[in-house]
Amino acid sequence: MNGLELISSVFDAARVQHRSAFMPYFTLGFPNEEQSVEVIKTLARNGADLIELGLPFSDPLADGPTIQHSTQIALENGMTMQRCLKILKRLRLEGVMQPLLLMGYINPILAFGAVDFVRAAAHAGADGLIIPDLPPEEASEIEQACKQQGLALIFLLAPTSTPQRIALVTSKASGFIYL
Repeated sequence: MNGLELISSVFDAARVQHRSAFMPYFTLGFPNEEQSVEVIKTLARNGADLIELGLPFSDPLADGPTIQHSTQIALENGMTMQRCLKILKRLRLEGVMQPLLLMGYINPILAFGAVDFVRAAAHAGADGLIIPDLPPEEASEIEQACKQQGLALIFLLAPTSTPQRIALVTSKASGFIYL
């Protein structure tokens, strides 16, 4: 089952059970690598349906002070994109089966190489990507790479989104839409 299918199955199961899917977020490398792995494994054992794995970035403008703080600590501890992917792979090897979505900003992904990052993320065990500062109008390269790897590419909408914006995002949506 690829990432898109796995994410769909989680939302289908929640819908049948008349409940929302529970998708917590945790910054990789906070407060350190080992503790972040243990927290994520604990979330997986205790009801998380999907888990967002935060990729630390030096300028997380779309995040609030709590995530900005955790990101800063992770970066001070030497967290990198490569280390994040190794943690993801470790989580899979240690039995975390829920859909795992990497949430991060576009600049480090572009520095890594967009297509190379998508390929590496899929190989490490990601089911999807959430890139809050990637507008759908500029996403074609990553969108195509995600399709090739079976990963969901999650786009965002705001409560203030125009009907035209909603139509664009829903036409490109895979997995779910982040509101």
